[in-house]
Amino acid sequence: MLDSVLSRQAGDLYQRLLAGEYHSLASDAIDSLDHDALELVRAGFARVQDGDPPLLRPVAPAAAVQEVLGKLATRISSWQEHTAHTVHDLITLQRSALSIDGRAVRPQVEVVTNAAAVIDLVDSVQRGARHELLSLDSTAAAGSSCQPRLSPVVASPPAVWKTVFTADFDTPELSWILDGTRQAGGEVRLAATLPMKLLIADRSTALVPLDESGSAGVVLFRSSTVVGALVELFGNLWDRATSHPGAPSHAGGLTPYQRHVLTLLAASLKDEEIAARTHVSIRTVRRNVAAILDRLGVTTRFAAGVQAAKRGWL
Repeated sequence: MLDSVLSRQAGDLYQRLLAGEYHSLASDAIDSLDHDALELVRAGFARVQDGDPPLLRPVAPAAAVQEVLGKLATRISSWQEHTAHTVHDLITLQRSALSIDGRAVRPQVEVVTNAAAVIDLVDSVQRGARHELLSLDSTAAAGSSCQPRLSPVVASPPAVWKTVFTADFDTPELSWILDGTRQAGGEVRLAATLPMKLLIADRSTALVPLDESGSAGVVLFRSSTVVGALVELFGNLWDRATSHPGAPSHAGGLTPYQRHVLTLLAASLKDEEIAARTHVSIRTVRRNVAAILDRLGVTTRFAAGVQAAKRGWL
């Protein structure tokens, strides 16, 4: 019951004192108390009563709770002050450009919190990978910019492209992202859980979120020491992850995304709903719907559903 503020032994002693246990002391000097008694006195749960012999007396729970709350408030205030200093230091790092011989040098750390700037930076880091892109991806999200989506490098992937996805991507709703990654040449593995999202481009730049979902912003690292440690973290998670089975053949040559859109069309979803569900623009949805209709040789969504069912595409 008191494990969060006292050791088990001290908590047991306190409850025995409240029950009326007689606890005499060899001396009233604080330094001479046994470990459990000293812990109770310092935590405000007991006091030493003068006498011959001195006695250890419990402090009433109502009074003890005030002591606990006071110490907790002090700790919270300290944490808030430390957090404020940390944020200030990060902002200073972001705004201050280093200089060598008068030449501006990019900072080793940048913090980006603006939602639009975050998504632009995420895409920029991925597209900037020339030789290798390593990533950890989870479905944790708190806004449209953080939602699961297909990497923009599918159009021109680097020579090495490895991604560990959380296992909840292997569902009818999101498996098109796995399939699209594989179809573009990326290597895919699955893990039950991941400690965070992560992007590493060419082992020179790393991007990590400030919180689990990424909604609070991201931190960009260029420090070789930090990036090297994150590469090692990725390698350990990659080795422990399981390989994702090969992507299935896609009906009629449809892309993984178009196959997913087809299932949503069959469920009578509108373009706006499909765009929101798959986190792309309405224009992208309409372009892919048109491609699906053309592939099926029909002109309406209803006819597309009928034809797809006849061909076993659904």
